[in-house]
Amino acid sequence: MLHKFQVDNYQSMREKVTLDFRVPNTTPDEPCFRSTVPQAEFRLPTVAVLVGPNGAGKSALLRALADTIRFVTQSYGNEAGFINGFPAFLTEETFARPTRVEVEFDATWLGTGDDPSRRRFRYILVLARDEANIYYPNRVQYEALMDFPKGRPRRLVARDGDQAVYVAKDMAIKPSDDRLSHIPDNASVFSTLARMGAEAFSEIVKDLSNVQTNVTAIDPISFNTDIITHIYRDYPEVRDRISQRLRQFDLGIEEMNVFQSPDGKWSLSFQHDGLSLPVAIESESAGTRRVVHAYPALYYALATGTLAVMDALDNDLHTELVVELLNWFRSQDTNPYSAQLICSLHNTSAFDILEKEEIFIVEKCDQGITHVYGMREVAGLRRRSNLQKQYRSGVLGGIPTFG
Repeated sequence: MLHKFQVDNYQSMREKVTLDFRVPNTTPDEPCFRSTVPQAEFRLPTVAVLVGPNGAGKSALLRALADTIRFVTQSYGNEAGFINGFPAFLTEETFARPTRVEVEFDATWLGTGDDPSRRRFRYILVLARDEANIYYPNRVQYEALMDFPKGRPRRLVARDGDQAVYVAKDMAIKPSDDRLSHIPDNASVFSTLARMGAEAFSEIVKDLSNVQTNVTAIDPISFNTDIITHIYRDYPEVRDRISQRLRQFDLGIEEMNVFQSPDGKWSLSFQHDGLSLPVAIESESAGTRRVVHAYPALYYALATGTLAVMDALDNDLHTELVVELLNWFRSQDTNPYSAQLICSLHNTSAFDILEKEEIFIVEKCDQGITHVYGMREVAGLRRRSNLQKQYRSGVLGGIPTFG
């Protein structure tokens, strides 16, 4: 699960912005708060919701997280002198500064058969721009992975400029290994060594590649129907579960099917109660298409206990359906493996089921700079108060103004 995420000099985030998900153990016990690291003094929400006006920076925050995961897992093979993603804040001063991200999380990495428990890790990435007025970074200035075996950070991997890459014994690769001297300056140590066959690095990249997200560099709402169709074709259990869910959502749908047309193309169709012929996905409502496209990612996260990062989760969906999706992650019954959902919403009706520790407000000032704070940080905000009413009244901030 994700504990904390920080990003500095990324799109609308000129200065360091922090999403701190840690919930003190003094907070009342709720099924939506889980403790995943042994003897931790905090718990973590299984749902974290970003809210705020259009253009405040919600998508940018989620995109920074997605960019980081993609860099760690896919950056080997980047075009020389270029790094995908991580755009700077649009001023000459920030073009000259690096972009920095820091992520704290727990995982079962580097465990043994006798010790499979989860451990806390911290990943730091600093990306530099070597040319004036350059929007995207072009080289790694610093990269490190640490764990906390006795409460204090211990380096597992560290790379600082042109210095030799440091690797701890846990990583099962010798400091003299020739592969360490062939890491491109615009690629992650992890992506590179995974491609070169280093087992510990391959396991880390494989695990991170399982993070589910709809966040891209362009538009989080544009799904690839062909990819989704092939998932339903290849995984009948997922197709059966979405058919069951659609019936529960009372959309008049009895079953979803995958079929192959004479030209070889695979497509989705829906059998409706009372209709003689199935309906193609292109003719279904926007809400139905939205659920069908999002479901495989949510299903996989819940089935494996991984992270799902979803922008604009509530687009085209009825309020009660949004509440249902959030409750899949908040309930112990439907989320036994402590999967975590981090998403942005515009419909604040979901506040009726959320705790203040699950809501983060995103604002942008007159200078176009994004700021973020947890609703729990608002002084005097009582538990069980009407969060939606207070948010819409403007006393909590993060609400658009007109006129």
